[in-house]
Amino acid sequence: MPHYEYDKDYPFAAFITNLGKYNEGSLVGEWVKFPTTAEELQKVFERIGIGSKDDFGQPYEEWFITDYDCYVDGLYDKLGEYENLDELNYLASKLDEMSQGEYEQFQAAMEIGDHSGSLQEIINLTENLDCYDVYPDIRDHDDLGRYYIEELDAMQVPEHLRNYIDYEAYGRDVALEEGGEFTDFGYVRDTGDTFHEYYDGEHGSIPEEYRVMTFQDDIPEEEISEWAMDIAYDMDEFFRQHDPQYAAEHPEEHAAREEIYENLMAGRISALDEKLAALGQTQEDYLPSEIEKFKDATGYEEFLDFDPAVIKAALEDPDKSHVDEMLAFAEQAGRDYEAELAGQATAPSPDDRETGETVRTPRGTFYVTDMSREQMEAAGYGFHHQSDDGKYLIMGNGSRSFAIRNEEAQEHAAPEKMMVLVVEPMKEPYLKEIDLGLHSLQAEVGGDIAASYPFSDPVGLVCNDEGKLIGLELNRGLRDEDGNLYDIMAGTFLVVGLGEEDFTSLPPELAQKYMEHFKQPEQFINLNGQIIALPVEPENPLRTAEMTVEDDYGMIDGVINNGRKGEELEAAKGEARRTSPEKKPSIRERLEAAKKECGERKPPDKAHQKKPPEHDL
Repeated sequence: MPHYEYDKDYPFAAFITNLGKYNEGSLVGEWVKFPTTAEELQKVFERIGIGSKDDFGQPYEEWFITDYDCYVDGLYDKLGEYENLDELNYLASKLDEMSQGEYEQFQAAMEIGDHSGSLQEIINLTENLDCYDVYPDIRDHDDLGRYYIEELDAMQVPEHLRNYIDYEAYGRDVALEEGGEFTDFGYVRDTGDTFHEYYDGEHGSIPEEYRVMTFQDDIPEEEISEWAMDIAYDMDEFFRQHDPQYAAEHPEEHAAREEIYENLMAGRISALDEKLAALGQTQEDYLPSEIEKFKDATGYEEFLDFDPAVIKAALEDPDKSHVDEMLAFAEQAGRDYEAELAGQATAPSPDDRETGETVRTPRGTFYVTDMSREQMEAAGYGFHHQSDDGKYLIMGNGSRSFAIRNEEAQEHAAPEKMMVLVVEPMKEPYLKEIDLGLHSLQAEVGGDIAASYPFSDPVGLVCNDEGKLIGLELNRGLRDEDGNLYDIMAGTFLVVGLGEEDFTSLPPELAQKYMEHFKQPEQFINLNGQIIALPVEPENPLRTAEMTVEDDYGMIDGVINNGRKGEELEAAKGEARRTSPEKKPSIRERLEAAKKECGERKPPDKAHQKKPPEHDL
């Protein structure tokens, strides 16, 4: 047995109070030290009046815990007023069985908050102490560094160099790497062993030797009936206060309470549990706790929880029933019960694999679970119907139904598409439908992808991850709220929608918004060390062709030959000839004419030529 605080020989005590007396204004209760025995607890119940009758002949059956005396550090805040006494005894017994070293491991794990959120987790913690190593007297990083180097020889350091080692820095690195923490009990590290759940929170999982409520197993039928009626009364009142639909469907209070009473007595309790849970009730609240006690006292078995009237209706009219699902559920429940007896774990339920999605069919709305048809059938669910598009199968067990993906339909379905906005350099953006998946995105941007999310809308920008490194053409600038340029997209990029886990089609309204946002192509220049973005006209492939063949250069507008044609063109040419002045000969023509005229003239007589004057030298 370990040493508890204040030298106590028990880990904690609970003050168990008669709830009926408490409601009458009297605090009648007694302190019970844990661990205890069924015999001692039975005597306590007798002394505080549990089982006795009030002035009206009604027995006092209900109790709760008004306080705890706790000598295990960190445990007091985890214990509630409606705790299961068998669970409390289970925990106290496990603590008492520990050695002092194991108890210090437990206390250290409690201090760092590992697996200590509930009584169930704490019980499992007592069974998993091998997941933790505790180094006593290691209080800080310096102690840890010295311990690892000097005691564990984690690093070979010559004696003459040990005064030059920064033990604190080394210890800090060790703690960061191991995820260790310092506690009042020393340094604690996770060993990496798997944490196993030995106790699942079900009463049947508590070993017999730790149970102390066995004296209530044989409750007289009359007391069970009165207990059920009390629960029915309280539950009907709670439903009327918190569920308007219930009040509308059950206008007669007496009839409604009788119905709840009959369900409790017949063991049809799961629907009541679900309704309470839907209204926000947990095991910490009175009604769920009281129902759980009622189940324990009456030997409730989940696989017997069905309505015989529904079974009868199913047999009379199989086409309109869920008989296959209910029979499958009953068979699976039987297998679960046998597995429980054999100490085997059951397969995960559809609840464990819910995706959060829903599927709507003409018969209702169903949650999607990520299980195959074979797994669902193994869990006791049978095929009921499928969605209109054939993509989902609805599987039920008589009380609950889930949707699963139709794997056959998925295999033959055409590849899914998504709509994206493509933004190329020097071009206006345009919408394009591409295949889902990484390869399609890589093909659009020309390499490995990177994604950024610069906008508050649910959109992402997908670009080439190495666009700037490999020199792709700069495309569009990204600006902050003040309009200042802070980044530039290189190469072609995509604007995509964002789903819960992956990229998805861009909604029409966002497609329009970002088509306008990126409409203007840009060029970028470096001016005095500052990047400047200049708007440019987008490229138009028709413009070059139009410049070559357009018949009206006043109509360079991206549409070829949309100027004056045919008769209008000829009329324009005729009018030009009529109104134009007479054409003058060109200089070349005038030179040719002069040359010809000179050739036709005779040369002059040399005798009559005038001599040049003579000069003396």
